[in-house]
Amino acid sequence: METHDYLIDHAGLDWKSLLGSWEWLLEDDMEVAPWLVSRFGDLFFVDELGIVNWLNISDGEVTEVASSEDEFVELLDVEGNAADWFLMGLVDEMSEAGKTLGPGQCYGFRTLPVLGGELESDNVDIFSIVDYWAYCGRIHAQLDGLPDGVEVDIDMPERGVM
Repeated sequence: METHDYLIDHAGLDWKSLLGSWEWLLEDDMEVAPWLVSRFGDLFFVDELGIVNWLNISDGEVTEVASSEDEFVELLDVEGNAADWFLMGLVDEMSEAGKTLGPGQCYGFRTLPVLGGELESDNVDIFSIVDYWAYCGRIHAQLDGLPDGVEVDIDMPERGVM
């Protein structure tokens, strides 16, 4: 497994703007130092204590995944971690189908899993990472704090398919 095959270059992204869609989820005093970005746009960041956190934009959650960058690298070799964190199977399917990413793009779900979308390649497309982050952030902000199974009316923002 070559981990970099499941990551995107995030050097030129405007993180202040991207993270703005997620202020409702991130703690006010939390410093976010972007470290890795998966091809599905998920952010792995190191906080002020050196802890590696996973901002899963499709699920709308922040999860602590390792106490340090070194531990994270070790945990990649634990069965299932890398596949889950980077959605390796779906990335492989998209690559095999010839759907490759350009600069500033990520894979994303047409219908988010939280809204009933399946974790299948038929539900995946290529999006601008800026648009996908904003879209997911707005959807999850509307769902924040609601119990599972409750019926809701969601304001579906526009999102650009590339």
